[in-house]
Amino acid sequence: MRTIIPRRFNFSSCFVCGPDNLRGLHLVFEREGDQVFSTFTLPFEYGGYGTVLHGGLTSTVLDETMAWAVYGVLDRLSMTTSLHIQFIRPARCGEPLNVTGEVRSSDGQVAVAHAELRDAAGLLLAEGTGSMRFVSNRAIERIARAG
Repeated sequence: MRTIIPRRFNFSSCFVCGPDNLRGLHLVFEREGDQVFSTFTLPFEYGGYGTVLHGGLTSTVLDETMAWAVYGVLDRLSMTTSLHIQFIRPARCGEPLNVTGEVRSSDGQVAVAHAELRDAAGLLLAEGTGSMRFVSNRAIERIARAG
């Protein structure tokens, strides 16, 4: 059974998951077992070529999903230190999309996470792997204030 991952930190303006970001994507992540999930439909203004979701936003969604996998499964905040994305098929604005993420490995400082973006029929559209460095709550708050 999937359960919504609680937001314990007050970062409500995040572009991908922040409920208070007027231009954001507003993704909500759920956990089931050792995976996190989100289903969403993005409006046409997020397109690159026609209805094709901009590749930078595809990368952003995969990156955010990996961070939520670390948070939802390991209960750790993280920041991406490397990211590899493979684009397989076009993701389309205006159509339901599903993203899943999982932690592949972790040690005391870094997790390696993986995420996949699929269409409603289950076809793989893009996937990514990232190295996610663990950071303390205090460091995240300090970084957020520095801007």
